Amino acid sequence: MSESFNLLNWTFADSEICEVLSFESTFRKWVEVEIALVEGQEHLGVLEPAMAESVRRLRLISPDDVAAFRAAAANVGYPIIELVAVMTAALPEEHRGNIHLGATTQDIMDSALALQIVEVGDLLTQRLILVGDLLADLVERHAGTLMAGRTHAQNSVPITFGTKCAVYLSEFTRHLRRINQAAKEASCLSLFGASGTSSAFAGDSNALRDFVADRLGLLKVDVPWHSSRDRFSNLALMCAMTSASLARLAREVIDLSRTEIAELNESTDHHRGASSTMPQKRNPIASEGVLGLALASIGNASMMLRASEVGHERAAGEWQLEWKVLPETLRSTATALLYAQRLLLGLVVNEEAMARNLEGDYGLVLSEEYMVTLSRSMGRERAHEIVYKAAGLSRDQRIPLHEALIEIDSSVSGHFETWPLTTSSSVGQSASICEIARSQWDEVKTEIKQPTGHNMLHRPKSN
Repeated sequence: MSESFNLLNWTFADSEICEVLSFESTFRKWVEVEIALVEGQEHLGVLEPAMAESVRRLRLISPDDVAAFRAAAANVGYPIIELVAVMTAALPEEHRGNIHLGATTQDIMDSALALQIVEVGDLLTQRLILVGDLLADLVERHAGTLMAGRTHAQNSVPITFGTKCAVYLSEFTRHLRRINQAAKEASCLSLFGASGTSSAFAGDSNALRDFVADRLGLLKVDVPWHSSRDRFSNLALMCAMTSASLARLAREVIDLSRTEIAELNESTDHHRGASSTMPQKRNPIASEGVLGLALASIGNASMMLRASEVGHERAAGEWQLEWKVLPETLRSTATALLYAQRLLLGLVVNEEAMARNLEGDYGLVLSEEYMVTLSRSMGRERAHEIVYKAAGLSRDQRIPLHEALIEIDSSVSGHFETWPLTTSSSVGQSASICEIARSQWDEVKTEIKQPTGHNMLHRPKSN
């Protein structure tokens, strides 16, 4: 049976996140959890050391026949019965029958998923830092690069490209903290038995959970969560929020690379973004990939809320939805971050086009500053009306705004210390905005890298 094909994932392949979420990785995590359970029971004196040693030797085991394993899992509806059978068959006869004691299928699967989330959280954190660092570099390099701000897709007032990037950097600063925290909260052990009461565990189940959580490098919690999927849903939603910012960034590049704007372009590598029929084209394909992946993440993350509608003590179908949409959310977000990094690395900033577009509307981008200055001496309403009429005249006659203002009211120039106004002196607090965004980014990045508690740069223990 051939694997399913998805053109988006195939085109924008990401081997690293695919490996973390692969069947092989998932199987290894199931085995790791089962071994940790046996070691915990050995620690409590429930199982003999010789038996535990035999189980430890199964750490690298894999199914001899993946298709048969898959068929058995499909027959049961879950893979853990067959997992235990595979592990048991590899043990000496005298050590069989003691794997999976007291646990339920979901204990193993949820704990294994938590191990994967530790790795995914690490990967997302690293990629967020790389994207943020590239944005921070743009903020610094272009803090004074003048361009037109745009509201409702039209020129508004002068800004700098660094200021625009600072807004994105501020978003990703918040996302870095959110993703890091959400991944921490979702990386917790599940080991509570059939309906969460731990009734089938021999010995002290709290001590058992302490040991197993420490062995696996997961958080220990004291309340069963088989039916509570809020931690995973929260992580998915934090991924969706990050993806929304990635989509916004990608759309920004797409819009600013339009022929009539041409302020940004993607990498100019040979045939990069080429058209099969229009040789002149340089399509923003990295941005398009980021956008497609980000939208996929957002859509899948929203389904995690439906997967959280679990009744009683165990899901009856909702969990199966989670199996599909949570990995897809994580995969799409991680891959979108990877391609956003590549997009920013190759980004071409056309400062000449920014200056040309800023100055190309007869100085209308200075309308607000003219109005605000005039309002100090004549009131906002009158000032607004004068500048409004002058703006219309400027467009109609294609003359600079300051000339149109003189035609509307010849006395207006006397209200200004400098006449006419210039775009270079009309960017407000752009410089301080850039400095603040950089400072906040550096602060949060340092905070995230601090090895305090259960940090996402911590890997599960291997034994």
